[in-house]
Amino acid sequence: MGLAIPHRRERGNRFWWFLIALVGTGLLIWQWQGYRQARAYLAPGTTLGGISVSGLSPDEAVERVTTAYSAPVLLHYEETTIPLYPEEVAFRINWETTRAALEEAHARAGGVRGFLAHLFRRPPPAAHVPIEATYSEEALRDFLSLVAQQYDRDPEPPRPVVAELKLAPGEPGTRLKVEAALPLVTQALYSPDEREVTLPVEVTPPPPASLEMVGELIQARAADFPGVVSVFVKDLQTGEELALNAEVAYAGMSIVKVAIVEEFFRYLDRAPNVEETKLLTETLTLSGNFTANLLLREIGEGDAYRGAERVTESMHRLGLVNTFIAVPYEAEMVPPTIVTPANSRTDINTQPDPAMQTTPLDMGMLLEMIYQCSRGGGTLLALYPNELTPEECGMQLEIMKQNKINSLIEVGIPPDTPLAHKHGWIGDTHADAGIVFSPQGDFVLVIYLYNPGWLEWEQSAPLISDIATAVYNYFNPPG
Repeated sequence: MGLAIPHRRERGNRFWWFLIALVGTGLLIWQWQGYRQARAYLAPGTTLGGISVSGLSPDEAVERVTTAYSAPVLLHYEETTIPLYPEEVAFRINWETTRAALEEAHARAGGVRGFLAHLFRRPPPAAHVPIEATYSEEALRDFLSLVAQQYDRDPEPPRPVVAELKLAPGEPGTRLKVEAALPLVTQALYSPDEREVTLPVEVTPPPPASLEMVGELIQARAADFPGVVSVFVKDLQTGEELALNAEVAYAGMSIVKVAIVEEFFRYLDRAPNVEETKLLTETLTLSGNFTANLLLREIGEGDAYRGAERVTESMHRLGLVNTFIAVPYEAEMVPPTIVTPANSRTDINTQPDPAMQTTPLDMGMLLEMIYQCSRGGGTLLALYPNELTPEECGMQLEIMKQNKINSLIEVGIPPDTPLAHKHGWIGDTHADAGIVFSPQGDFVLVIYLYNPGWLEWEQSAPLISDIATAVYNYFNPPG
């Protein structure tokens, strides 16, 4: 009886071991079935061509990657976006080798090792499969060349804006650097997510504004003027010049009083006294003909006619061969005929006064000489080193700054801008000549207008002030 009990226990133990083995085998089979189903899809962490294809079948992975690499590459040429579709440059993925590489990586993650990883919930090693693709570099270069042809632009110079009396800023030029763009676009073609490229573009600054462009602006503003317009401008910093009909002979009017005063200072071997200062001031600011003749008489040592000859001789020594004073102001005698290159022209004739003449160029050059003399250099001091001083030239400019007429050049520039000028007008000719001391550069400005018969002030004054504004805006661009 006692021996039967262990036997029953042994039988009971075998049963439980059998049951455990049976359940374990069932669980193992169940896990295997789950593993086989999971193996139909790509393992977690799998990428193809840089794109996550985890949990996808190989066919689904191919479709996802094909879609991603078929998207256009966006090329940014400054503010313009140009799409580049891969087929335009023969971009193709070699799916035969790429898929084979994918399946090989997928197979390596399988087998017993893969099952054990699945069984113990351990993620398999991530598989990163690159794509094998080709494209046509020649086609890409051609595409970029077409982009350059379409979007490259030459720099544009400043252009006249007549309504605003200024030069609008020029536009910079651009040029696509094709060779530098090639590797950038190639990299984007092979990238699944970074498919935008800022194209390397070389920017060329626009040509700088020039006085020649100001001349175009002035001509456009004066297009409706029926007579002759002459303008001379000189940049006293750079020497740049603008000359529009600047060598046309005009009546000297009160403008040549600038020459008379300069010569008076040259013949004066001391500082002017009170009475002489009054004569100089009235001549330059009140356009006094009587006072100008008194100065001529002083220059001529008691003879105004001799003084006029000496002024003319000096102007010619200075190279101002078109400037002369044949007789003093309001002289009753018929002046002698003086022939100059300017009054010998047959193309333009302003019927200049035979008593005294000049040209815009001559007056502009004389003003420049006085300006340079006031700073201790220039032609006047070189030609007359013992007869003129910088202080005398500076005094002449200071007197000319007192000339206030509230018209012509004066109203064409800001009211706080110093202006040393001399104006003059007769029935058919109106003019103003001076030096503008502007914030961004001093310049000479001489303007003459002529209209046969009679020149209306309502025509001349606004045109002269507008020309002054245009030139001032060139030296001091608005904004």
